[in-house]
Amino acid sequence: MSMTLDEPDGTYDGLPAYYFDNRLGGPVLSHQERWDEMAGTHSGFRSTVARGFWVVTDGPAVQRALQDWRTFSNKSVTALDPDPKFLWIPEMLDPPVHSVWRRLLGRYFSPGTVAAMEPEVRRIAAEMIDEFKDRDGAEVLDGFARRFPTLVFMRLMGLPEEDLPTFLAWTRELLHLSHGEDPDGARRLSAMREVSAYFDEQIALRRRTARDDLLSHAMTWTIDGEPIDDRDMHAFCVLMFQAGFDTVPISIGWALYHFATHPRQRAEILADPSLIPTGVEEILRVYSFVVPARKATKDVEIGGCPVREGEMVMLPLAVTNRDPGRYENPGEVDLHRRATNHIAFGSGPHRCLGSHLARLELNVAIEEWHRRIPDHRLAPGQELWQHGNMYGIKSLRLEW
Repeated sequence: MSMTLDEPDGTYDGLPAYYFDNRLGGPVLSHQERWDEMAGTHSGFRSTVARGFWVVTDGPAVQRALQDWRTFSNKSVTALDPDPKFLWIPEMLDPPVHSVWRRLLGRYFSPGTVAAMEPEVRRIAAEMIDEFKDRDGAEVLDGFARRFPTLVFMRLMGLPEEDLPTFLAWTRELLHLSHGEDPDGARRLSAMREVSAYFDEQIALRRRTARDDLLSHAMTWTIDGEPIDDRDMHAFCVLMFQAGFDTVPISIGWALYHFATHPRQRAEILADPSLIPTGVEEILRVYSFVVPARKATKDVEIGGCPVREGEMVMLPLAVTNRDPGRYENPGEVDLHRRATNHIAFGSGPHRCLGSHLARLELNVAIEEWHRRIPDHRLAPGQELWQHGNMYGIKSLRLEW
């Protein structure tokens, strides 16, 4: 796979430069394990893909960069796209405007608000699992891991539930296609246009008749005394789409994979469900799949990399979350680990606003799954493969 760093193809400001392309997939856990190797031999290096970007593989440096928004801006969050055409609000805003948006959104994702959602979230999970628990197996990503959090989020936003299959199709086109399946990005662009048109329609519907949902409420907010215009509301909807329909499904997929391949730990959580919350935190840490990037606002050195103003810096969360200097046996899920101070949700002012909801969904998913399907294993004869960019499993068949 393209993450291999066997020999540099040159140097850049004195550091080795590699043709490093993070977009291609690989066998399950291959990306995370390769980050372990790179972090053991590099503090940072230069990728020569496209216009080039820096890659930081020093765990503490990654966290420092995420916390330093003045130096590492969120105006671009993709290493290969330093000047993005699409703006995601509020993720691609920096303080103080970003802080205003977070305050407005905060009460909808606060611990108290999320706790009140638990009965409905649990009911959705239980109903979905009940649909196939009496079979002898299933493809569990499409059957549950992707459907469950997507439906939760659609209800929160007030979107028609009959559109769930359409949303899942868009998610695949935007986030799950390999570079080989969409080399010129045409399919992704087409899907994004469809998503944009959909949210334009939803915004127009609520301009005419408000409803009791997050989207309608957001349209009543003001920033600096001014109402939020349709352009910014559209950018907000696109971000919520991206945030709500991929990261939690990926996490649930890894959790189901983990307990299917670790029967002793599965037996432990069956005997003592109070271990599930620690298990969730450990799965988020060990299977770290998010690889954010930031744009430098000035010349700076990080991880030994002489970054110039305007250059992109890739900041893989795995090198912090799997850092042997931070955790004992960092690549192992430990249901009894006491230190769970990972950065799977990011760090600094842009730390994931929806982390409380994500944790609820993950805990509920694992609890309700094992209440109904306590004994499950990998179905034989399947090739387990993960995506590039964000490392979710492409397909996962379990049997029970």
